[in-house]
Amino acid sequence: MAPARTAEAISKPREKSTDTVYQALREKILGNELRPGTQMLEQELVAWFGVSRTPVREALIRLQNEHLVQIIPRHGMRVRNISMADIEEVFQVQTSLEATAASAVAARKPGARELKVLDKACAELDRAFAKHDREAWSAAHEGFYARLVELSENPRLTQIVGECSDQVRRVRELTLRLIDLDESQAQDLRAIINALRQGDVSSVQALCRENRARNLQTQIAALRRFRILDV
Repeated sequence: MAPARTAEAISKPREKSTDTVYQALREKILGNELRPGTQMLEQELVAWFGVSRTPVREALIRLQNEHLVQIIPRHGMRVRNISMADIEEVFQVQTSLEATAASAVAARKPGARELKVLDKACAELDRAFAKHDREAWSAAHEGFYARLVELSENPRLTQIVGECSDQVRRVRELTLRLIDLDESQAQDLRAIINALRQGDVSSVQALCRENRARNLQTQIAALRRFRILDV
């Protein structure tokens, strides 16, 4: 007779199924494959993932705790609109940490070799703007800040900023086709590079915050205009 399965052995497959459903749904929401306002019945999700109801329910609870979905009793879930409070909270954390990273880099007055990766990001931004390639333009802009944070040589700071960037990805991708590409972005980023080169800690912090704040206001205006922002 085969030995009885322990509670731990039984729970592990369910945990794996829950995590699979959670990760897949989260990616679809953040990537806007499931756009704000999308509703799905629980049985649709069960059929979609080929799992039982329990992993689906557990995954939805996790996503609701992250303010990505709203669980509707007997009607499954609805993908939440973008929340102004969520945007502002993540923006404050991300911007503060990016400014902190920039100040750490400026304090050691980096040379041309270190700053080459940032110059490259600006060149990519210029090329994308010239081709009106929205995806490449956005990737170059975010890539600039990612490389700037990496130059701080602080792995924990890099990790947290990456998590923030992931959380606001939905906003970036939702608004990317709703806003005009801004040619002055490359000029802003080159001003940051110049402040880094000069070791001007206060200026580089201010420039990072101003650039991010201007981008945020543009995105919020687009979300309001198309009524996909919960205030």
